[in-house]
Parts: sequence; structure tokens; C-alpha cells
Amino acid sequence: MTRILLTISVFLLISIWVFVGWKYAGLPEIIPTHFDMNGHMDGQDHKKIIWFLPSIATFLFFILFAVTRDIHSPMLNIPDNFRNKESVELFSYSILLSLLLLLGYTILKTVSMAEGKTNTLGNLFFVFLGLLFAVIGTNILIMFKKGKNG
Repeated sequence: MTRILLTISVFLLISIWVFVGWKYAGLPEIIPTHFDMNGHMDGQDHKKIIWFLPSIATFLFFILFAVTRDIHSPMLNIPDNFRNKESVELFSYSILLSLLLLLGYTILKTVSMAEGKTNTLGNLFFVFLGLLFAVIGTNILIMFKKGKNG
């Protein structure tokens, strides 16, 4: 299961970079960069800022991937009975996948808004945001239960 999550995450990360590289030249000089609670644009900046989200996605990818390399790291604040390779990989890769879905979708909609094809992030943004919170919350609950049973 964890290999599948990692493979999908790698594919998404590469797709994000390819998509931004493909669309960058055709973007207007000013693009949407901030959105209100309803998903409507309320901030703009130069198009070069579009590279910021793929960079964040890459940074988070490497951090969450690195966490799985040393499950006994003191930097990994999890219960001792949760410190097995499978649990840590599932924890890291599930969060990574939900983060990449959220960031990738945000980039897709930002480009779509810049091209004048839509004027809002749409409801799927909030679905992906909810998924991220659900994945993090589920992992915290699992760790809490394992910590109490340990």
C-alpha cells in the first residue's frame, strides 16, 4: 500500500512541475495568488510566483520522504509502538498524497483563473482540504490509541 501511495505522489509531483512548465509562457504577467474563504481571488502577483507552489510541494515531498528513512529519529515525535517502517511510511505518504492533491489542484485552478476559464477555486479544493485534515486527524487518533496501549 505504501509503495502505491509513494508512486502516485512521485507521479503527482512530476506532473505539477511539468504542468507549470508547460503553461508558464502562456500565462498573463499578473495571476491570482490568494483566495478568500469562498474560493474567489482576492490577491494577485507576477506570474513567476507560480513556481512557489511546486517548490513547496517538492520541499514537503523530501521532508516526508526523509522521515521514513530513520524511524528512530528524535525529530519524529510519535509513540514508540508506532515506530515501525510500515506505520511511518503510511503516515508520511498518506499526508504527502493529500498535500500534493491540494497543491496540484490549487495550481490547476490558479492557471485556469489566469486564463479566464473560471473565477473560483471550486468545491473540489475544499474536498481536498477536508481530505488533508481527515488524513492528519486519523493519523493522530491512531498514534494516540497506540500510545495509550503501549
